[in-house]
Amino acid sequence: MFGTLFQSSAVVSTALSVATLAMFATAALAMLGLTWTSERWRVPLALSGVALLASGLEYYAASNIWLAGQQLSAASRYVAWFVVQPMQVASVFFFASIAGKVPVGVFWRTLAAAILMVLARYLGDARIFNPTLGVLLSIAFWLYILGELYFGAMADAISKSTRPMRLGYFWIRLIMTIGWAIYPILHFVDVVIGTGHVASIIVLYTIADLINLIAVSMIVLAVAGEERF
Repeated sequence: MFGTLFQSSAVVSTALSVATLAMFATAALAMLGLTWTSERWRVPLALSGVALLASGLEYYAASNIWLAGQQLSAASRYVAWFVVQPMQVASVFFFASIAGKVPVGVFWRTLAAAILMVLARYLGDARIFNPTLGVLLSIAFWLYILGELYFGAMADAISKSTRPMRLGYFWIRLIMTIGWAIYPILHFVDVVIGTGHVASIIVLYTIADLINLIAVSMIVLAVAGEERF
């Protein structure tokens, strides 16, 4: 990626390069946050940082693949999503656990739902079963996670917490509601309708990842910083 010439008009190359640098930069910021935030924030911050680092590595590889052949498949994204999205869900669980006691069963259920959400899309994309069924199953698992976020023990714990935590949780939950909606929509267009992993789909996926990953991680860092300053 670095040292390879591409023009400003190369939108996909630009988007992938921006995503690579942005993911690495915010991963470094989250890791630095571990040194100055209180101990109880270290697990959600570390999970956010590692998720960003994994995504940055995937975007670095995707940039090189695209620059080499001007083609990209969804396969490399699934490699990252299988790691990143469950880690994000785990980060939100530990975020809520700081506010109050949340049963460990919630952690395992939401983590399993996040893995199955990605797996259902992957199996549809790989044509191991019907792509439409893959979309519907992934939506069902995503809705389950949202149910836990809105009506479960995490929401109860947050409701008794400080204002910065309530606001932070509100925005994280909103991003996981609206921002995550883009994944089944793009998957439907890409796989079920059959447009393929064309340039516009690649750019939209990249924008979604930028918002959904970086914004959530920075919210966790910002709320953790409220205790420090």
